[in-house]
Amino acid sequence: MDENFPINRYHFSDLVEHIQKLETVPDIVTDSETEIEFYGGNTIPKEDFIRLLAHFNEIDNLAQNDTKQDYEKHPQFGVKSYQFEPSWVEVSADSVCVEYVGSYINTDFHLTFTYINGEWILEK
Repeated sequence: MDENFPINRYHFSDLVEHIQKLETVPDIVTDSETEIEFYGGNTIPKEDFIRLLAHFNEIDNLAQNDTKQDYEKHPQFGVKSYQFEPSWVEVSADSVCVEYVGSYINTDFHLTFTYINGEWILEK
């Protein structure tokens, strides 16, 4: 990857530390640094939510790679058309839905990921 499609760009260690201190996870959790909102953290075991936060880069890296591949197919639209960042994340027992917004272009879309056999998979 290059700087146009960054990988491993999120570090939620402060948020993980905060969640670990809570008795129960609230329905909505917002990371103060990125302002990414996480919904439904209270619908899964606390340990699973913490694991999701600790490994969120795996999900985002899949999305970055997918978008980079789209850009390589259609470079005439410019790289800025393919740069995005997460806005919110909806957590459920069997999947994670991430809403992405364009960093430069006014666009939004969501991607769904599932955790199968120890790895995250981007649903297509």
